[in-house]
Amino acid sequence: MIGSTLYRFLLLAACVITLTLCISSASAQDGSTRKPTFKLQSLDGRVTDLAELKGNVVLVSFGATWCAPCSTELRALNEVLNEYKDRPVKFFWVSVESPEQVTNAGLKRYARDRKLLFPVLRDSSQAVFLQFSPRVRLPMIVLLNKDGSIDGPAQFGMRSPLDVYKADIRARLNKLLSLPSPDGRGTEGEGAKRTGAKSLTATLSQRERSKNHVPISSCQS
Repeated sequence: MIGSTLYRFLLLAACVITLTLCISSASAQDGSTRKPTFKLQSLDGRVTDLAELKGNVVLVSFGATWCAPCSTELRALNEVLNEYKDRPVKFFWVSVESPEQVTNAGLKRYARDRKLLFPVLRDSSQAVFLQFSPRVRLPMIVLLNKDGSIDGPAQFGMRSPLDVYKADIRARLNKLLSLPSPDGRGTEGEGAKRTGAKSLTATLSQRERSKNHVPISSCQS
């Protein structure tokens, strides 16, 4: 009787442990390869699905017109994007403000005043933003690799000095560009790898010089 009870207990314990491991494995896999919902509205009213941009490295910056660090970040991103204009890299700026806070005309004027080189989209309900943060912290950057999966955690705030911030962005872009495309076309080549290595070296060097002074500016609501 005791032996039978012990057998059933051990069998139940084994089942519980196996189920726990399966759930943990699935959660870990989901967290590293999950595909975000990225349907956003453009200023002309059309819906833009960033999931359709496979084969490109996609950088999405979430911000607001009232956020001063967001404006500083946009100037930096403009400079970085200009360096990648002939490569499969797409940048988007997404306003998390409601139409009551800023109209489409206001966003167009905001983009024009800052000479933005990339499209402006809206996440007025913050449905996309809240996939990455339970509260509004701006600016927020999300990077998608060539198959549309999220690369690493979302990045919050505007780090300074500015050169270090831009070098960090370049290093992440170059890393993703060096990975194969989902259609099997291969990587950006050795030139991209060398560029990535140089950028990473520059990033590490600048981090070393400023390791005791890396303030982060951000906005919260």
